[in-house]
This record gives sequence, C-alpha cells and structure tokens, in this order.
Amino acid sequence: MNPYRISTLVILIVLTVTLSGQKRDRQTVVFDGGFRLRGTILVDSSDYLKLRITTPQVVTLKKSEISYTTRASDIEKPFIDRHGYWIRISASALTGRNDEGNVGNMSFHFSNGYRFRNGINAGIGTGLEELGVTVMPIYADLRYNILKTRLSPFVWLKSGWSFAFGKLNDGQHYYYGYFPQALGGFMFNAGTGIELASWRRNAVSLGMGYRYQKIVYEQIRQWEGRGTNEIITRFNRIEVQLGFIFR
Repeated sequence: MNPYRISTLVILIVLTVTLSGQKRDRQTVVFDGGFRLRGTILVDSSDYLKLRITTPQVVTLKKSEISYTTRASDIEKPFIDRHGYWIRISASALTGRNDEGNVGNMSFHFSNGYRFRNGINAGIGTGLEELGVTVMPIYADLRYNILKTRLSPFVWLKSGWSFAFGKLNDGQHYYYGYFPQALGGFMFNAGTGIELASWRRNAVSLGMGYRYQKIVYEQIRQWEGRGTNEIITRFNRIEVQLGFIFR
C-alpha cells in the first residue's frame, strides 16, 4: 500500500479517537475586541477553530484573532430563561389577633402551573391550614416575576374557596343544643417577595403578604325551637412564606 495513504489513514484514525474521547461542551470564544461567540467546537487545529453555533450552522475562525475560549458554564449568566411548567411547595406562618389576643397558625400549600416568557405565572393550588378548624383551600395562583435575573422580586395573588372540616370548638354551643358545622368560605391572599434561582432553574422564595379567610358555620338548634342559623367568622392574617419552586 502507498505510504502516503497509510500515513493519511493513521492520522484520520488518531483524530477520530481523539475527538470521540472529548465531551463536546458548549464553549464561548472571545475575540481580541471582546466579541463573543458561543457554540460547540467541532475542529480545533493549530490555525483555526470550527464552531457550531446553531445546528447545522458552522463557522470557521482564525485562531490568531481569538483571545481565549471558555466553557459556557464558566461564564456567569446575567439572565435565566425560566419559562415553562413549574411546581411550588410552600410553608407559611400566619399571625394576627382574635378575642384571645395574638395567635399564630401554620399553612402548607402545593401549586403548579406555567410561567410565560414575560414573567407571568398562572396556575392552581391547594393546601392545608388550621384556623380554629382545618381548611383546605383551592385557588387560582397568579404571580409576576419582575426581572429575569437570578435574584428577582415578584408579586402574587391567590383567590378561591376553602373547604372546612370539623365543628366550631366552643362548649357553650353544645350546652344549649347548638351544633355549628363548618362549611368553609371565600379566601384571598396577596403579597410580594424575592425569588433566588439556581442554574438548574429551580428556585427558593421568601415573601410576605396579607391573608383573608371567611368561614361559614351552620348552626343547628336542637331545643328552644328547631332551626338553622349561620355563624360567619372572618380571619385577617399577616403571612410570612417560604417556598421552593421546581421546574
């Protein structure tokens, strides 16, 4: 066989093995003037780089015009594209006053939805809360992330209906034959906070807001004339919320 062909074959085999053993990460090429191109390096010779910017587009660059190259993961990304489906898990402390003075309650929520590129989030959620009786809210969840940076302020709005489980825990009602059964009622929640995202697009959030909950009790009289009344209780609470977002 021709020695030239043998040499060419050996060189091709060596190049194939070398390139196949390299992980083709996306890298950033920085020119002398500061201009940057990001893509996958296909060929790295002594004189030039062949870079795939957007498949199947490929450009060839003179190495004499390049200052340095670096992986895309090594450069801080000022903006993060976090649009798409998300799941949020949150825990809140609710504080306020009633006839007995200052009170505190816990709230746990789960919601999911979709975030659009303009920063608007739309979803639905549910949870469990203890407000004298246990309530399970079902609500529409709207949020707006003001910035696209890792650290972004946001505002939220929730509104829906809470279903209550149990009876009003007040002994004097039982004395007179009253049995107040909790029926639930309208809920409203609004607030603002800060969201910190990771490079994997997951995030943690901290916020503060206002929580309103109306609970209607059905009162059934056993004595002094049978009948039914309604007892309405309104809760106004300050909420401190810690949340985790998964995308």
